[in-house]
Amino acid sequence: MQLPQSTKPKDDPVALWSLQQTLLPMAEHLLGPRDSTRKIYQPAFCEAGPFIRNTPDMDGAFATLSLNAAGYWPTAVFELAHETVHLLNPIPGGTNFLEEGIAVAFSHIAMQRYGQQPFEQNATPPYAEALRLVRSLPPDIFPAAKSIRSDVGALSKVTLRDLERMFPAVERPVLCKLTEPFPLR
Repeated sequence: MQLPQSTKPKDDPVALWSLQQTLLPMAEHLLGPRDSTRKIYQPAFCEAGPFIRNTPDMDGAFATLSLNAAGYWPTAVFELAHETVHLLNPIPGGTNFLEEGIAVAFSHIAMQRYGQQPFEQNATPPYAEALRLVRSLPPDIFPAAKSIRSDVGALSKVTLRDLERMFPAVERPVLCKLTEPFPLR
């Protein structure tokens, strides 16, 4: 897969939408089907990004990317891939360490698919911790997440009891932390 060479993401909405349309089936393949009752709209950019934004009537959602992503395709891939995981079940409110860790892992896969080196998470300790935690789920991050979504639905709605039932060999403190709310910026 190739990224555009002669445009910036903010100036190429067709390529940005194509990227979104490529990332969605990749995420669904690894994590299971998205909530098809909600429409996915064109990504946007803003100073406070990245995050997902639900539409006022809750019929859908879209990724809002940072201004850094507006000018640099690798950042757009990284952020849009991360937010695509949240778009699978765009639930208002916060997420948990589980969903954020899965989103970081998926952004790394997307970066590699586009021939980019994944960005390091050392500058953002909560994201690095979330990724470390999800790496403890057997048999691997994506089959585990797909199983959770199949059983529970949205990753952000999983409970400690759900995880204990599904992953009895994983230490309880790890499972507890995965269900904790993720700290917002």
